[in-house]
Amino acid sequence: MERKTTTRMLGCADYEARWIDDSMAVQLTAKGFLPCANHFAQLEKRADGGWDMVFYTQESRDETYAPFCIQAIAMPANAQDSILVVDALGVHEIAIQPAEIRPEETGDFVVYARKTAVNVPDETYFVQPAGTRVLPIYSRAFGPASKADCRAFIASANDKFMVELDELHAKIERVEGRED
Repeated sequence: MERKTTTRMLGCADYEARWIDDSMAVQLTAKGFLPCANHFAQLEKRADGGWDMVFYTQESRDETYAPFCIQAIAMPANAQDSILVVDALGVHEIAIQPAEIRPEETGDFVVYARKTAVNVPDETYFVQPAGTRVLPIYSRAFGPASKADCRAFIASANDKFMVELDELHAKIERVEGRED
C-alpha cells in the first residue's frame, strides 16, 4: 500500500476550558470544521505548557466541511486560571470555567476501588453511574447513592472499610478455589 504525504499545519477552532469536578485537571475542548473530510484535527501539548491546534492534511483533498469536536486533558499550574492555545489565528488565552453540573450527575452512583488495595489513597477511587460495567479487578466500595454521597465517602477515612472489603474478597477467592 502506498502511503501519502501528510502535512502538519495550524488550524483554528472555538475553545472552551473547564475544570473537571473538583480536581486539578481541566478539560480543553476545541470545536470547528475541517475543510476536507480526509483532514484530521488534533490538540497537541507544547513544551511551554500551552497547546497547538493543528490539522493534519494530505495532498489529495476530499473537499467537504467536516465538523470536529476534540478534547484534551490539561494539568495547569496551581495558580493558573487560563490555558494558552496557538492556532492559525494567533495566540488565545482561554479562561478556565468552573466545573459544570451535568444532568447525568443526578441519579444513583457507585464508588469502585481495586479489590486488593489497602490504605487506598483518595485518588484511586472512582465513581460511575450505577449499572456501569467495570473491570473485575475493581469492586464496589460504596453505593448506590447520590454523587455527592459518593464523593463524601471518598473524602472520609475508609481504611477500616477497605481492610474488611479486602478480607471479604480473600474469603470469596478461597471458597471459589475449593469449588474447582
